[in-house]
Amino acid sequence: MTEATITRTPVTEKTQPQLSYEVSLPEPQTHLYEVKLNIENWQSNILDIQFPVWTPGSYLVREYARHIQQLTAYNSDNQKPLALEKQSKNHWQVETKNAKNITISYKVYANELTVRTNHLDSTHGYFNGAALFFYIPSLEEQPLTLKIIPPTPEWKITTPLTAVQGEKNTFFAPNFDTLVDSPFEIGTHDLYDFQVLGKSHQLAIWGRGNASAETIIEDIKKIVATEADIYKELPYDHYIFLLHQAASGFGGLEHKNCCSLIYPRFGFRASDKYNRFMQLVAHEFFHLWNVKRIRPQALENFDYSQENYTTALWFAEGTTSYYDALIPMRAGIYDARTCLDNLGKDISRFLTTPGRKVQPLAESSFDAWIKLYRRDANSDNNQISYYLKGELVSLLLDLLIRTKHNNQRSMDDVMRSLWEKFGKPEIGYTEAQLKSVLEAVAETDLTDFLNTYLHTTTELPLADYLQPFGLQITPTKDTTPYLGMRVAQENGATMIKFVDAESPAGIMGIDAGDELLAIDGIRVNADQLSDRLKDYQGGDTITVTIFHQDELLTCTVTLASPQPKEYQITSIEEPSKEQKELLFGWLGVATV
Repeated sequence: MTEATITRTPVTEKTQPQLSYEVSLPEPQTHLYEVKLNIENWQSNILDIQFPVWTPGSYLVREYARHIQQLTAYNSDNQKPLALEKQSKNHWQVETKNAKNITISYKVYANELTVRTNHLDSTHGYFNGAALFFYIPSLEEQPLTLKIIPPTPEWKITTPLTAVQGEKNTFFAPNFDTLVDSPFEIGTHDLYDFQVLGKSHQLAIWGRGNASAETIIEDIKKIVATEADIYKELPYDHYIFLLHQAASGFGGLEHKNCCSLIYPRFGFRASDKYNRFMQLVAHEFFHLWNVKRIRPQALENFDYSQENYTTALWFAEGTTSYYDALIPMRAGIYDARTCLDNLGKDISRFLTTPGRKVQPLAESSFDAWIKLYRRDANSDNNQISYYLKGELVSLLLDLLIRTKHNNQRSMDDVMRSLWEKFGKPEIGYTEAQLKSVLEAVAETDLTDFLNTYLHTTTELPLADYLQPFGLQITPTKDTTPYLGMRVAQENGATMIKFVDAESPAGIMGIDAGDELLAIDGIRVNADQLSDRLKDYQGGDTITVTIFHQDELLTCTVTLASPQPKEYQITSIEEPSKEQKELLFGWLGVATV
């Protein structure tokens, strides 16, 4: 939180309407924010107000208006109510009756602790602007102020918005986009200040857990410096890392000058869990360039009332996911072997997701609004994550560029070029412009590459691209015949959670949601299934007894041969000098 002197524009008949918000938390245990939108100098007989349906960075229509209650409008001068009529799910009209100064008052229920929603309880308040504030169409560019009224003076306020000097707990936003892009943490959280490359930073930690602020800050400093080295600058004066230690949940949401992070409260001690957290930090911080400033043209101007479609999320999120594996290694937080192990885990997820053969990558991006965040039992059969496949396509592009230019060029050069052309001026790029930058750095026509791996379901040639670096993909051997379903124990029942549509189980009509009872007439549970299947071989026929919609059924299933469940990136035997040099240029080691 920084302070600055804000000059208020005098209200006259000729000025634009003046906008201010007020957020109070009088009884935080009720999970209700009390919000007021004050409009001064309104000049029309009708006032339209709309509530966002989504928030940038999380591509799902979340219908935030469903949490609104006790919405009223009144003349601020005489407190007389004004007629308020709902036009659609998130749109209301106010009959102003010549009122010049109007207040919109409402409450918002906030009991969903994620990085993209609102949460309020007796320990803190956290909110995202899109989930809390109305906007006035055509006035989204109007500057505004926001006053916070905490329940007690002891509660501190942390936000990337600029504080208005001389006005307690009041903040300034130059437009509605900035308000949406500036989350608030209000409460008794721990706050730590630190410097990186001459810029001020803060780490705010809410919730009990085993996070060590000292350790995290030292590693954040390394990540900030490592990513700044790619772009040769830090495009802000102040940046905040907001961390929620929660009972469950994992995720982050990028903002222009801060990021929100949520992580299991006891997930900071074990090295693998801590490394995963640092990947999350690296991912969200990388977004301050890639997405918040380097962004697809479709996301250059936000329409908060509906979906904003783009095929470029594979680059916005997927390339960022590729870098979140590399950055902690470059920063010295973990080594090259760990980096390859992390990439191997992602390759395993990709190669064991049947949906990669159904949904092209560009379509995955375009359909994020109806698929990625709305998973069901069939999702793995009909879709692939643009995070996951986008990461692996970015890996191929990086290896392609490095191989062709002997590590003298890489995806780092792509990111720097995009930063200069589109990021600094904040001009959205088109798919053709992104292709042009990639080709300029690679000095290669990428038409076939991009058409194939973005717009078809052709398998990615991962092994071919890793070979020049002396690496190969090695499947983990498995002796278990393939049945094709995942199960979990729920309330004493063995429930089938997923069925591969093209597997033996899928072909015989076994469904997710069925209850598994027995194999060859003998009861089996989730812990026993794998061991039981090891008693058979591929080609053997078994009977599978299930409850299907409460009907007892026995299916005859012919098992398939064992299939790999995991893949690793390993060294080939006796890599050449050239392969070792390429690997060193990529990961900083000659062998792994």
